[in-house]
Amino acid sequence: MNKQDMQLRDKVAQMFAFSVFGASLNEDTRFLLTELKAGGLFLGTASLQNTKQVHSLTSELQDLSMTEGSGIPLFISADFVAGAGCKVQGAVHFPKNRAIGAAADESLAYETGRITAMESLAIGVNFNYSPVVDVNNNPKNPVIGTHSFGADKQLVSRLGNAVIRGYQEHGMIATAKHFPGHGDTHVDSHEDLPVLSFTKERLESMEWMPFRSAISQGADAIMVGHMAVPAIDPSLMPASLSYEITTGLLRKSMQFQGLIVTDGLSMKGITNQFSMEEACIRAVLAGADILLATAEDVRQAASMLEAVVEAVRQGRIPLERIEESYGRIMRMKQKYRLTAPLYRPSVYEEKVFKQRESEETALKLARLAATPIGGMRAGVLLEQSDIAWTLIRDRQLGVFAEGVQRRLPKIEDRLIDSFEEALNQLRNIQPGRHIIFAICHHKPMADDWIALFQNEMKRVSRGIWIHFGSEYDVRDIGIPCLLMYDRAPALQQTAARYLTQE
Repeated sequence: MNKQDMQLRDKVAQMFAFSVFGASLNEDTRFLLTELKAGGLFLGTASLQNTKQVHSLTSELQDLSMTEGSGIPLFISADFVAGAGCKVQGAVHFPKNRAIGAAADESLAYETGRITAMESLAIGVNFNYSPVVDVNNNPKNPVIGTHSFGADKQLVSRLGNAVIRGYQEHGMIATAKHFPGHGDTHVDSHEDLPVLSFTKERLESMEWMPFRSAISQGADAIMVGHMAVPAIDPSLMPASLSYEITTGLLRKSMQFQGLIVTDGLSMKGITNQFSMEEACIRAVLAGADILLATAEDVRQAASMLEAVVEAVRQGRIPLERIEESYGRIMRMKQKYRLTAPLYRPSVYEEKVFKQRESEETALKLARLAATPIGGMRAGVLLEQSDIAWTLIRDRQLGVFAEGVQRRLPKIEDRLIDSFEEALNQLRNIQPGRHIIFAICHHKPMADDWIALFQNEMKRVSRGIWIHFGSEYDVRDIGIPCLLMYDRAPALQQTAARYLTQE
């Protein structure tokens, strides 16, 4: 291979963010760095266990990239959409965006960004695929749900900007997603291709507002999703592979100067139509700078990289297109001190994580977010000490259960693993029992299940619902309900304190 080909391959490799294979450095991940010279790596759930493990992994990855790889520090990215603790044990797990939207406090939203940046950088993650700035104005949206700050475009813009500032002012790259807006879709792009069949005027006035706001705020990255927008590209090409949307709209019309990142290219919104190799080529032609290439194995990773290199050699992708992205990537790495002269490895420090002030920020948000509905009253569990309560709950709500049990040690605790089991538990409740029903679900619940649930709750002497999920599930429920939006530990603690007045 001649020098010119090597230079081309190395520049293309900087455009890839491959998924790391496993929780420790193994031969497959080593191949991504030493043979493919990848410029970025993505840490999925299989690579994220606890703070010490992630720090050890990222330290080895950076060292390998510098000594046997490209010689350039890596973009190391993750989906820390609710703090590093939403994926990594030992870090702060913040309430999801919908709960932050309910709290509607910009200063606290900023603090979640600051703390997430501090903890993420301390474990070696420098690029966060967050925040979600989709406007969730469709109650039946199957994928965004509580990941969104809400249905109010102004609120989404304000809080999204606050989080972006919190990340970037403290050294971590923020990514506003999922352009051009995934909030009003009926289809999950993990499974198929959603179509935003709205007029350009409607999109301009609603979906695009938070992205324009994020651009004006200085967001350094925007993730383009896999959805068709016929008003902009009548061919129904996914936005992530569409020149009209990625370059024409985002880069030129909206004048975005930062990094354009694709959503995961293994999602079925892409692979139902294209091979991942072809998707990579089309994404580069569309104008993407970073290809989130979630390969199944090293062979597929190498094949994707080779496909882009070959497309340049054959003239399908202009060399100038690669140079543009390479230049943006290197300028961003310079800005975030990810160049050989500027980069300094971090030393693991336990004291950085879960600081008392950080945990208090999460609790402040949770207290502001808690929303009583249908006559729900604080302290309801202590109104009559002789009442026999039964708690029916998801297994993930252990923190909530412990909080309730501190004040009501004799409460009966029943665990459920499915919606069907929840109904069966209610049907088998003894007469005279009072029910606390607690469930967590970040996607819309089925209307027919909610109707059956309401009927069963009418049979019990007294029933209350603590809902760690979407407000769309409980708007017309007719049962005393405490809406908590999400199952983050701070929200569980707050719900228990609300019921017991602890």
